Amino acid sequence: MTNTTSISIAKKVKKGFLSNWELYVMLLPAIAVTFVFSYIPMYGLQIAFKTTRLGANYLNGDWIGFDNFVRFFNSGWFGIIMKNTVLLSIVSYLITFPFTILLALMIFNSVNKRVAKFTQTFTYLPHLLSSVVVIGILNLFCNGETGLINILLRILGLDPISFFGRNDLVLPMYTITNLWQHVGFSAIVYLAALNSVDVSIIESARIDGANKFKIMMKIQIPWILPVIVTMLILHMGHMLNVSVDKVLLMQTDLNISASEVIGTYVYKAGIKSAQYGFATAVGLFINCINLVMLLLVNWLSKRVSDTSIF
Repeated sequence: MTNTTSISIAKKVKKGFLSNWELYVMLLPAIAVTFVFSYIPMYGLQIAFKTTRLGANYLNGDWIGFDNFVRFFNSGWFGIIMKNTVLLSIVSYLITFPFTILLALMIFNSVNKRVAKFTQTFTYLPHLLSSVVVIGILNLFCNGETGLINILLRILGLDPISFFGRNDLVLPMYTITNLWQHVGFSAIVYLAALNSVDVSIIESARIDGANKFKIMMKIQIPWILPVIVTMLILHMGHMLNVSVDKVLLMQTDLNISASEVIGTYVYKAGIKSAQYGFATAVGLFINCINLVMLLLVNWLSKRVSDTSIF
């Protein structure tokens, strides 16, 4: 019975492959790139548990166990870095996430389609800018001497604000730039989901006297709820991966206690100080936390809403 079942499954797999071989061929480049650049480098994770010497083969280093992890936990920066990373990532996402859904709903339900297309394009374009350009624009507004905001404050007789020199302004600046740069791009996924809403259901609701707000709350949002949950789960996989280049460009000696995050710490330890094993250990620790969060949220979502990615 088992052999018969195995043979029937093999025949189905072979038949499915032969009938869709063109699609599998198209997938080969993506599979190859993922394997070469994502899976093969995992072999190098062993340096997190080894001693590394500049110019020597890191594979020949001595095993030191969890010494690099203990060193990170005992460092004076551990609590500061974790607090900053969690704060920047979670607060930024909690603000950006609902705005993305709201923007998609506003564009989809706009009466004037030209205005809707313009809004979609206008909010999408900042995503094409690099972090260097975004922080450059931020500097034009917030520079202590030549920033537009401080120029206006001086005209009004008020004291200028040192935006890049205050710890309490790192989070607002990071969140606002994230919102401006990524909200339009992220809304595309929800717009695509909204376009699949059954028009007949919306027309029936309008005949029954439902206004746009009720249609959004009772039909459109529940319709795209599986997409919302799926995007939330996927984001959990890199929740603590704060935009390193953006934070690094915002960082100064005056605000470092609020802007030093895991990414900048790993960059300084690994690239600037050549402590490759230590930097790998810190990065591996954060990725393990991201993995646990992904599995946990996926499990909770599957239990509550029957929506999951696996």
